[in-house]
Amino acid sequence: MDIRRKLMTTVLTIICFTLAASLISMNESYSFDFYIVIYLVYATPLILLIGLPLSILLDYLLSRIQFANHVLYLSTRILGYACAGVLGMCIYYVLMGTGEEILNFKETLVLTLFGVLAAILFVLIDMGLEVLLKIQRRKS
Repeated sequence: MDIRRKLMTTVLTIICFTLAASLISMNESYSFDFYIVIYLVYATPLILLIGLPLSILLDYLLSRIQFANHVLYLSTRILGYACAGVLGMCIYYVLMGTGEEILNFKETLVLTLFGVLAAILFVLIDMGLEVLLKIQRRKS
């Protein structure tokens, strides 16, 4: 595992997620700039402290499995990261002391979907960087 690639993926995910979530959230009351600051403040620690460790754990677990073909591996990896996004948001809810509110589906759904969005962005950026770094190594 390349920890430098994971850290680069984390930074790029924070930037892409902040932009995407701000575009989704902006409305007449609050501008794009407002949401950029809000998502940077709230998403950065979550992606760094929950998403990165879950990514390292998931990649370790997936490396232990022999896949019959590459499409099955990619599908499993993306689905695994989506589940990690849900798990990451559950960890967040527990750490923030939400208590029984975690069981309120309507209250937690939007934030959980944002967690899944961040996780999917993370895995797609990570796969893209993995390919780019392999190409760069071949040229060297």
